Amino acid sequence: MDTTDSPVPENTPVPKPKKRKFRWLKITYSVVIHGLALIALGLLGVALAVKMKWTNDGGNVDLNSRYFSEMAGKYNQGFQTDSLTFAKQERLMYQNVGLLAKYYPHNAKIILDAFQRSGDVTIALRMLDAANLRMKKHKGYQRELQRLEEQANEASLSIYPWANYKEWKEFCNVVRADSAAIDSVSRITGVESRLIVMCLVGEQIRMFNSSREQFKKYVVPYNRLILTTNRGYGVTGILQNTALKIERNLFDPSSPFYPGDYYQNCLNLKDSFPELVNDTIEAHKHLTIQRLMKGGDHFYSYLYTAFFLRQFQSHWEREGFTLAYRPEILGTLYNLGFQKSKPKKNPSVGGSTFNVGDKEYTFGGLCYEFYYSGELMNLFPLTSRPFIPTKELKRTIVFPEPKEEEEVIPPVVEG
Repeated sequence: MDTTDSPVPENTPVPKPKKRKFRWLKITYSVVIHGLALIALGLLGVALAVKMKWTNDGGNVDLNSRYFSEMAGKYNQGFQTDSLTFAKQERLMYQNVGLLAKYYPHNAKIILDAFQRSGDVTIALRMLDAANLRMKKHKGYQRELQRLEEQANEASLSIYPWANYKEWKEFCNVVRADSAAIDSVSRITGVESRLIVMCLVGEQIRMFNSSREQFKKYVVPYNRLILTTNRGYGVTGILQNTALKIERNLFDPSSPFYPGDYYQNCLNLKDSFPELVNDTIEAHKHLTIQRLMKGGDHFYSYLYTAFFLRQFQSHWEREGFTLAYRPEILGTLYNLGFQKSKPKKNPSVGGSTFNVGDKEYTFGGLCYEFYYSGELMNLFPLTSRPFIPTKELKRTIVFPEPKEEEEVIPPVVEG
Protein backbone atom coordinates (compact mmCIF):
# COMPACT_ATOMS: atom_id res chain seq x y z
CA MET A 1 0.00 0.00 0.00
CA ASP A 2 1.34 3.34 -0.94
CA THR A 3 1.95 5.34 2.25
CA THR A 4 3.03 8.56 0.62
CA ASP A 5 0.99 11.61 1.46
CA SER A 6 -1.82 12.17 -0.85
CA PRO A 7 -2.50 15.71 -1.94
CA VAL A 8 -5.16 17.62 0.05
CA PRO A 9 -8.22 18.15 -1.95
CA GLU A 10 -8.61 21.65 -3.10
CA ASN A 11 -12.06 21.99 -1.56
CA THR A 12 -10.90 21.08 2.09
CA PRO A 13 -11.24 24.22 4.56
CA VAL A 14 -8.06 25.49 6.43
CA PRO A 15 -8.51 26.75 10.16
CA LYS A 16 -7.68 30.48 10.78
CA PRO A 17 -4.91 31.37 13.47
CA LYS A 18 -6.17 33.05 16.77
CA LYS A 19 -5.24 36.67 17.60
CA ARG A 20 -2.87 36.16 20.61
CA LYS A 21 -2.32 39.84 21.35
CA PHE A 22 -5.93 40.27 22.43
CA ARG A 23 -5.55 37.32 24.77
CA TRP A 24 -2.59 38.93 26.58
CA LEU A 25 -4.44 42.20 26.91
CA LYS A 26 -7.25 40.44 28.69
CA ILE A 27 -4.81 38.76 31.08
CA THR A 28 -3.02 42.05 31.89
CA TYR A 29 -6.30 43.81 32.45
CA SER A 30 -7.48 41.10 34.78
CA VAL A 31 -4.25 41.20 36.79
CA VAL A 32 -4.37 44.99 37.19
CA ILE A 33 -8.00 44.97 38.28
CA HIS A 34 -7.43 42.24 40.84
CA GLY A 35 -4.26 43.96 42.07
CA LEU A 36 -6.06 47.24 42.60
CA ALA A 37 -8.81 45.43 44.39
CA LEU A 38 -6.33 43.75 46.70
CA ILE A 39 -4.62 47.10 47.43
CA ALA A 40 -7.96 48.70 48.19
CA LEU A 41 -8.85 45.81 50.44
CA GLY A 42 -5.50 46.14 52.25
CA LEU A 43 -6.03 49.85 52.79
CA LEU A 44 -9.47 49.23 54.19
CA GLY A 45 -8.02 46.61 56.51
CA VAL A 46 -5.32 49.00 57.78
CA ALA A 47 -7.87 51.73 58.32
CA LEU A 48 -10.10 49.35 60.21
CA ALA A 49 -7.16 48.10 62.33
CA VAL A 50 -6.21 51.66 63.23
CA LYS A 51 -9.80 52.51 64.02
CA MET A 52 -10.16 49.48 66.26
CA LYS A 53 -6.65 50.06 67.78
CA TRP A 54 -5.55 46.59 66.69
CA THR A 55 -2.14 48.02 65.79
CA ASN A 56 -1.39 49.48 69.24
CA ASP A 57 1.64 47.90 70.93
CA GLY A 58 0.91 46.98 74.54
CA GLY A 59 4.67 47.35 75.36
CA ASN A 60 6.55 46.38 78.52
CA VAL A 61 7.70 48.34 81.58
CA ASP A 62 11.45 48.91 81.52
CA LEU A 63 13.25 47.06 84.28
CA ASN A 64 15.01 50.31 85.20
CA SER A 65 11.85 52.41 85.38
CA ARG A 66 12.24 53.08 89.12
CA TYR A 67 15.86 54.09 88.62
CA PHE A 68 14.80 56.62 85.97
CA SER A 69 12.24 58.09 88.35
CA GLU A 70 14.79 58.41 91.14
CA MET A 71 17.25 60.14 88.86
CA ALA A 72 14.56 62.57 87.67
CA GLY A 73 14.05 63.85 91.22
CA LYS A 74 17.66 63.64 92.32
CA TYR A 75 18.84 66.96 90.96
CA ASN A 76 16.04 69.25 92.07
CA GLN A 77 16.34 72.91 93.06
CA GLY A 78 17.69 72.07 96.49
CA PHE A 79 20.53 69.97 95.09
CA GLN A 80 23.21 72.68 95.28
CA THR A 81 22.29 74.51 98.45
CA ASP A 82 25.73 75.93 99.16
CA SER A 83 29.30 76.01 97.95
CA LEU A 84 30.26 73.12 100.22
CA THR A 85 27.66 70.84 98.63
CA PHE A 86 28.78 71.90 95.15
CA ALA A 87 32.42 71.18 95.96
CA LYS A 88 31.51 67.76 97.33
CA GLN A 89 29.51 66.82 94.23
CA GLU A 90 32.17 68.16 91.89
CA ARG A 91 34.82 66.07 93.65
CA LEU A 92 32.63 62.97 93.45
CA MET A 93 32.01 63.64 89.77
CA TYR A 94 35.73 63.81 88.98
CA GLN A 95 36.35 60.59 90.93
CA ASN A 96 33.53 58.79 89.14
CA VAL A 97 34.79 59.98 85.74
CA GLY A 98 38.25 58.68 86.65
CA LEU A 99 36.76 55.31 87.59
CA LEU A 100 34.80 55.11 84.34
CA ALA A 101 37.95 55.99 82.39
CA LYS A 102 39.58 52.77 83.62
CA TYR A 103 36.99 50.78 81.66
CA TYR A 104 35.59 53.12 79.00
CA PRO A 105 37.91 56.13 78.50
CA HIS A 106 35.93 57.24 75.43
CA ASN A 107 32.75 57.78 77.42
CA ALA A 108 34.62 59.32 80.34
CA LYS A 109 36.15 61.91 78.02
CA ILE A 110 32.73 62.78 76.57
CA ILE A 111 31.32 63.39 80.06
CA LEU A 112 34.29 65.48 81.12
CA ASP A 113 34.08 67.56 77.94
CA ALA A 114 30.38 68.16 78.57
CA PHE A 115 31.12 69.43 82.06
CA GLN A 116 33.91 71.71 80.90
CA ARG A 117 31.68 73.23 78.22
CA SER A 118 28.67 73.78 80.47
CA GLY A 119 30.27 74.32 83.85
CA ASP A 120 27.22 72.58 85.33
CA VAL A 121 28.14 69.64 87.52
CA THR A 122 24.60 68.24 87.37
CA ILE A 123 24.94 67.66 83.62
CA ALA A 124 28.01 65.50 84.19
CA LEU A 125 26.33 63.70 87.09
CA ARG A 126 23.26 62.90 84.99
CA MET A 127 25.48 61.49 82.25
CA LEU A 128 27.35 59.44 84.85
CA ASP A 129 24.05 58.10 86.19
CA ALA A 130 23.26 56.83 82.70
CA ALA A 131 26.71 55.25 82.36
CA ASN A 132 26.50 53.70 85.82
CA LEU A 133 23.17 52.14 84.90
CA ARG A 134 24.87 50.41 81.98
CA MET A 135 27.64 49.27 84.35
CA LYS A 136 25.36 47.96 87.08
CA LYS A 137 26.26 44.31 86.34
CA HIS A 138 29.98 45.01 86.39
CA LYS A 139 30.90 43.84 89.89
CA GLY A 140 34.37 45.32 89.98
CA TYR A 141 33.13 48.71 88.84
CA GLN A 142 30.26 48.69 91.35
CA ARG A 143 32.58 47.86 94.24
CA GLU A 144 34.85 50.78 93.42
CA LEU A 145 31.87 53.09 92.89
CA GLN A 146 30.47 52.17 96.30
CA ARG A 147 33.83 52.87 97.89
CA LEU A 148 33.90 56.32 96.28
CA GLU A 149 30.44 57.11 97.61
CA GLU A 150 31.38 55.97 101.11
CA GLN A 151 34.47 58.16 101.04
CA ALA A 152 32.35 61.10 99.88
CA ASN A 153 30.00 60.63 102.84
CA GLU A 154 32.93 60.50 105.23
CA ALA A 155 34.36 63.64 103.66
CA SER A 156 31.16 65.52 104.50
CA LEU A 157 31.77 64.96 108.21
CA SER A 158 33.96 67.18 110.33
CA ILE A 159 37.14 65.80 111.84
CA TYR A 160 35.91 67.36 115.08
CA PRO A 161 33.20 65.04 116.49
CA TRP A 162 31.33 67.78 118.38
CA ALA A 163 30.72 69.59 115.07
CA ASN A 164 28.85 66.60 113.60
CA TYR A 165 25.95 66.73 116.03
CA LYS A 166 22.65 68.05 114.76
CA GLU A 167 22.45 70.18 117.89
CA TRP A 168 25.70 71.89 116.96
CA LYS A 169 24.11 73.05 113.73
CA GLU A 170 21.20 74.44 115.73
CA PHE A 171 23.64 76.24 118.01
CA CYS A 172 25.38 77.81 115.01
CA ASN A 173 22.06 79.07 113.67
CA VAL A 174 21.20 80.65 117.00
CA VAL A 175 24.57 82.29 117.67
CA ARG A 176 24.27 84.12 114.35
CA ALA A 177 21.57 86.23 115.99
CA ASP A 178 24.21 87.53 118.41
CA SER A 179 26.87 88.24 115.78
CA ALA A 180 26.20 92.01 115.75
CA ALA A 181 26.64 92.24 119.52
CA ILE A 182 29.81 90.12 119.40
CA ASP A 183 31.29 92.24 116.61
CA SER A 184 30.44 95.42 118.51
CA VAL A 185 32.23 94.16 121.62
CA SER A 186 35.17 93.08 119.50
CA ARG A 187 35.51 96.54 117.93
CA ILE A 188 35.49 98.51 121.18
CA THR A 189 37.68 96.12 123.22
CA GLY A 190 40.09 95.08 120.47
CA VAL A 191 39.58 91.40 121.31
CA GLU A 192 39.14 89.18 118.28
CA SER A 193 35.52 88.07 117.94
CA ARG A 194 36.58 84.46 117.47
CA LEU A 195 38.26 84.46 120.89
CA ILE A 196 35.03 85.68 122.46
CA VAL A 197 32.95 83.04 120.68
CA MET A 198 35.53 80.41 121.65
CA CYS A 199 34.66 80.95 125.32
CA LEU A 200 30.94 80.84 124.51
CA VAL A 201 31.38 77.52 122.72
CA GLY A 202 33.41 76.00 125.53
CA GLU A 203 30.94 77.12 128.18
CA GLN A 204 27.84 75.97 126.32
CA ILE A 205 29.08 72.60 125.06
CA ARG A 206 30.46 71.50 128.41
CA MET A 207 27.03 71.80 130.00
CA PHE A 208 25.60 68.69 128.45
CA ASN A 209 28.38 66.35 129.60
CA SER A 210 27.80 62.93 127.98
CA SER A 211 24.06 63.36 127.49
CA ARG A 212 22.71 64.63 124.20
CA GLU A 213 19.40 65.40 125.87
CA GLN A 214 21.25 67.76 128.20
CA PHE A 215 22.92 69.26 125.13
CA LYS A 216 19.55 69.99 123.58
CA LYS A 217 18.41 71.52 126.83
CA TYR A 218 21.36 73.81 127.44
CA VAL A 219 23.18 74.43 124.19
CA VAL A 220 20.42 76.69 122.82
CA PRO A 221 19.65 78.98 125.75
CA TYR A 222 18.99 82.09 123.70
CA ASN A 223 15.22 81.80 123.52
CA ARG A 224 14.77 82.31 127.24
CA LEU A 225 16.13 84.41 130.08
CA ILE A 226 19.35 83.07 131.55
CA LEU A 227 18.91 82.81 135.32
CA THR A 228 21.52 81.92 137.85
CA THR A 229 23.09 78.48 137.68
CA ASN A 230 25.90 76.82 139.53
CA ARG A 231 28.07 77.64 136.53
CA GLY A 232 27.62 81.40 136.56
CA TYR A 233 25.60 84.09 134.85
CA GLY A 234 24.82 84.81 131.25
CA VAL A 235 25.48 82.73 128.18
CA THR A 236 29.21 82.66 128.88
CA GLY A 237 28.75 81.47 132.49
CA ILE A 238 30.73 84.17 134.32
CA LEU A 239 30.74 83.71 138.10
CA GLN A 240 29.62 86.56 140.36
CA ASN A 241 32.98 87.16 142.06
CA THR A 242 34.76 86.91 138.72
CA ALA A 243 32.49 89.54 137.17
CA LEU A 244 33.06 91.90 140.09
CA LYS A 245 36.82 91.45 139.91
CA ILE A 246 36.74 92.08 136.15
CA GLU A 247 35.09 95.42 136.85
CA ARG A 248 37.56 96.33 139.60
CA ASN A 249 40.53 95.52 137.36
CA LEU A 250 39.25 98.12 134.90
CA PHE A 251 39.69 100.86 137.50
CA ASP A 252 42.65 99.67 139.59
CA PRO A 253 46.00 100.66 138.04
CA SER A 254 47.81 98.68 140.72
CA SER A 255 46.21 95.42 139.60
CA PRO A 256 48.47 93.11 137.54
CA PHE A 257 45.43 92.63 135.28
CA TYR A 258 44.85 96.37 134.69
CA PRO A 259 44.46 96.77 130.90
CA GLY A 260 44.62 100.61 130.78
CA ASP A 261 42.31 103.54 131.39
CA TYR A 262 40.82 103.23 127.89
CA TYR A 263 38.67 100.25 128.92
CA GLN A 264 36.85 102.20 131.62
CA ASN A 265 34.99 103.93 128.80
CA CYS A 266 33.75 100.61 127.42
CA LEU A 267 31.45 99.94 130.35
CA ASN A 268 28.47 101.92 131.57
CA LEU A 269 28.35 101.08 135.26
CA LYS A 270 24.93 102.64 135.63
CA ASP A 271 23.22 100.23 133.26
CA SER A 272 20.72 98.16 135.22
CA PHE A 273 17.80 95.91 134.46
CA PRO A 274 15.76 95.59 137.67
CA GLU A 275 12.85 94.15 135.71
CA LEU A 276 14.85 90.96 135.40
CA VAL A 277 14.83 90.38 139.14
CA ASN A 278 11.86 88.09 139.64
CA ASP A 279 13.08 86.16 142.66
CA THR A 280 14.51 86.72 146.11
CA ILE A 281 18.13 86.00 145.27
CA GLU A 282 20.13 88.86 146.76
CA ALA A 283 22.85 88.75 144.09
CA HIS A 284 20.31 89.57 141.40
CA LYS A 285 19.91 93.04 142.86
CA HIS A 286 23.53 93.81 141.96
CA LEU A 287 23.82 95.89 138.79
CA THR A 288 26.66 93.71 137.50
CA ILE A 289 24.54 90.57 137.69
CA GLN A 290 21.58 92.34 136.13
CA ARG A 291 23.75 93.23 133.16
CA LEU A 292 24.90 89.64 132.75
CA MET A 293 21.34 88.38 133.07
CA LYS A 294 20.09 90.68 130.34
CA GLY A 295 18.41 88.78 127.53
CA GLY A 296 18.19 89.76 123.88
CA ASP A 297 21.59 90.01 122.25
CA HIS A 298 23.60 89.22 125.43
CA PHE A 299 25.90 92.18 124.84
CA TYR A 300 27.14 92.31 128.43
CA SER A 301 27.96 88.60 128.54
CA TYR A 302 30.28 89.12 125.60
CA LEU A 303 31.65 92.41 126.96
CA TYR A 304 32.70 90.87 130.28
CA THR A 305 34.17 87.90 128.41
CA ALA A 306 36.27 90.26 126.28
CA PHE A 307 37.39 92.19 129.39
CA PHE A 308 38.39 88.89 131.02
CA LEU A 309 40.54 87.85 128.05
CA ARG A 310 42.05 91.33 127.69
CA GLN A 311 43.06 91.38 131.33
CA PHE A 312 44.81 88.03 131.02
CA GLN A 313 46.70 89.35 127.99
CA SER A 314 47.72 92.49 129.91
CA HIS A 315 48.98 90.39 132.81
CA TRP A 316 51.11 88.19 130.57
CA GLU A 317 52.43 91.10 128.52
CA ARG A 318 53.78 92.72 131.69
CA GLU A 319 55.82 89.57 132.25
CA GLY A 320 57.15 89.51 128.69
CA PHE A 321 54.77 86.91 127.24
CA THR A 322 51.76 87.02 124.96
CA LEU A 323 48.59 84.99 124.71
CA ALA A 324 47.76 86.34 121.26
CA TYR A 325 48.17 82.98 119.57
CA ARG A 326 47.42 80.71 122.51
CA PRO A 327 43.66 80.11 122.46
CA GLU A 328 44.13 76.94 124.50
CA ILE A 329 45.79 78.92 127.34
CA LEU A 330 43.19 81.68 127.20
CA GLY A 331 40.44 79.05 127.36
CA THR A 332 42.11 77.34 130.30
CA LEU A 333 42.47 80.61 132.23
CA TYR A 334 38.92 81.64 131.37
CA ASN A 335 37.70 78.40 132.89
CA LEU A 336 39.96 78.38 135.98
CA GLY A 337 40.00 82.08 136.86
CA PHE A 338 42.44 84.86 137.79
CA GLN A 339 44.20 82.83 140.48
CA LYS A 340 45.59 80.41 137.87
CA SER A 341 47.13 83.12 135.71
CA LYS A 342 50.87 82.63 136.18
CA PRO A 343 52.81 83.90 133.15
CA LYS A 344 55.55 81.51 132.07
CA LYS A 345 57.09 80.01 128.97
CA ASN A 346 55.38 76.61 128.91
CA PRO A 347 51.99 76.91 130.62
CA SER A 348 49.75 73.89 131.03
CA VAL A 349 46.52 73.43 129.09
CA GLY A 350 43.50 72.04 130.90
CA GLY A 351 40.55 73.17 132.94
CA SER A 352 37.41 71.26 133.77
CA THR A 353 36.89 67.96 131.96
CA PHE A 354 33.65 66.85 130.32
CA ASN A 355 32.39 64.45 127.68
CA VAL A 356 31.05 65.28 124.25
CA GLY A 357 29.43 62.08 123.06
CA ASP A 358 31.98 59.39 123.91
CA LYS A 359 35.05 61.66 123.86
CA GLU A 360 36.53 63.44 126.87
CA TYR A 361 37.69 67.06 126.56
CA THR A 362 39.25 69.71 128.71
CA PHE A 363 37.88 73.23 128.50
CA GLY A 364 41.14 74.58 127.10
CA GLY A 365 41.44 71.71 124.63
CA LEU A 366 37.94 72.27 123.27
CA CYS A 367 38.58 76.01 122.94
CA TYR A 368 41.69 75.24 120.91
CA GLU A 369 39.80 72.86 118.61
CA PHE A 370 36.99 75.31 117.95
CA TYR A 371 39.34 78.24 117.39
CA TYR A 372 41.20 76.45 114.60
CA SER A 373 38.32 74.28 113.35
CA GLY A 374 37.00 76.77 110.83
CA GLU A 375 33.47 76.42 112.20
CA LEU A 376 31.55 79.74 112.01
CA MET A 377 34.54 81.18 110.17
CA ASN A 378 32.32 83.27 107.88
CA LEU A 379 30.99 85.17 110.90
CA PHE A 380 33.98 85.10 113.23
CA PRO A 381 37.17 84.77 111.21
CA LEU A 382 40.71 84.15 112.35
CA THR A 383 42.74 87.34 112.12
CA SER A 384 46.41 88.21 112.24
CA ARG A 385 45.85 90.31 115.40
CA PRO A 386 43.86 88.58 118.15
CA PHE A 387 44.38 91.66 120.36
CA ILE A 388 44.38 95.15 118.83
CA PRO A 389 46.92 97.36 120.66
CA THR A 390 45.30 99.74 123.13
CA LYS A 391 47.07 102.76 121.61
CA GLU A 392 45.41 102.02 118.29
CA LEU A 393 41.99 101.66 119.91
CA LYS A 394 42.38 105.07 121.54
CA ARG A 395 42.95 106.62 118.12
CA THR A 396 40.09 104.88 116.34
CA ILE A 397 37.31 104.47 118.93
CA VAL A 398 35.54 107.62 120.11
CA PHE A 399 33.22 107.48 123.12
CA PRO A 400 30.64 110.15 123.91
CA GLU A 401 31.69 112.62 126.59
CA PRO A 402 30.04 111.93 129.97
CA LYS A 403 27.73 114.56 131.37
CA GLU A 404 29.21 116.86 134.00
CA GLU A 405 26.84 115.73 136.73
CA GLU A 406 27.66 112.09 136.16
CA GLU A 407 30.32 110.57 138.34
CA VAL A 408 31.92 107.27 137.53
CA ILE A 409 32.10 105.18 140.72
CA PRO A 410 34.39 102.16 140.60
CA PRO A 411 32.70 98.93 141.66
CA VAL A 412 33.31 97.39 145.05
CA VAL A 413 34.45 93.84 145.16
CA GLU A 414 32.29 91.84 147.50
CA GLY A 415 33.78 89.05 149.56
